[in-house]
Amino acid sequence: MSRSQRRIESNKNVSRLEKRHKQLKAEVAEYESRLGLNPEEQVRLQRLKKEKLATKDELSRISSVP
Repeated sequence: MSRSQRRIESNKNVSRLEKRHKQLKAEVAEYESRLGLNPEEQVRLQRLKKEKLATKDELSRISSVP
């Protein structure tokens, strides 16, 4: 794969991850805006937060690669 092809793939990954991070951020905000969460919703919220953080970490990792 050429350097330009790798860069294009990297840009696609960044775009995909940014879109997913934005979706996760909205879902987390929705749960956090509720007054009370049942146990299942609390677990779901924690999973969303973990995935959001993992997505952000992956974005940082990709962005730091030349």
